[in-house]
Amino acid sequence: MANSILKKKLQDGDMVLCGGVWNALSAIIEEKAGFDAVKLGSSQLNASMGLPDLGLVTAAQVRDQIYSIAGNIKIPLIVDFESGFGSERDIASAVYWAGEFERAGASAIHIDDYGDDKCPWLPPYIPEMMSAESVAAKIKAICDHRRSDDFLIIVRSGATSSCAYSDKEAAFEESIRRFKMWKEAGADVVWPRCFCREHLLRARDELGGFLSQSVASRVGQGRVGAGGRTEEGYISAQEYHEMGYNLLTVGATMQTIVMKTLMQASEIMVKSGGRALEIDNMAMPFHEWIELVNFSYWNHLNGNE
Repeated sequence: MANSILKKKLQDGDMVLCGGVWNALSAIIEEKAGFDAVKLGSSQLNASMGLPDLGLVTAAQVRDQIYSIAGNIKIPLIVDFESGFGSERDIASAVYWAGEFERAGASAIHIDDYGDDKCPWLPPYIPEMMSAESVAAKIKAICDHRRSDDFLIIVRSGATSSCAYSDKEAAFEESIRRFKMWKEAGADVVWPRCFCREHLLRARDELGGFLSQSVASRVGQGRVGAGGRTEEGYISAQEYHEMGYNLLTVGATMQTIVMKTLMQASEIMVKSGGRALEIDNMAMPFHEWIELVNFSYWNHLNGNE
């Protein structure tokens, strides 16, 4: 089972490099390329439907994508669980949808404290967050009702991305306070958003256990912490792993590359007057892309060779 694979890798201290996906085809490609896991993020899924990441996609739509993606890959699938798909006190919805996501094939979910007023990926960031206690109650209830302990609960906090804190140290301290409470409630993995290398090391030392970080490109990521990314600049997955962070996610970067490539190819096609020859070097050969979706297997089932 993909669930046990993810937990086992983390327990063994392996580095888990996790690609960002938005549908089954993107997951198939990233698995084939060698990613250890993939993550269905809200921004990618919303964008694939032509929508901004403002909480417009429903939990049922996310569940449908989980079925589609998990049914086509063997590596673990991690899913953005928002703040539990319900109000601050709505524990029942969080438990129900976590169960649905687990049943659909997710190996893990990550829950945050952004609240119903979904924050945009631009200033002024998160105006206010759910209480730490309400998120802890959701986490405990989810853990109490999950079908398997191999289904992991990952936690993030918006404290270091909130305009409610003008001081970075105060924002970081609040995130640590929340993470400790959520670990006590049963969270398996902590994903701290840090301002500097010192914060990364402090989070590791004070929180312990399984830790996650983002390794998105400088261009293809929105933010890490209020005001931007870490002061240290780009840190590679290997460097994070050496610091004790095992689950490293690429996030929306892969989708932004596809978007830019499609835009470039489309512009070339239009400007050349529809000369497909102009974009031949950008195209995947026909026989390769049909095999990505198992043409030979399904064709054989129909009695064809």
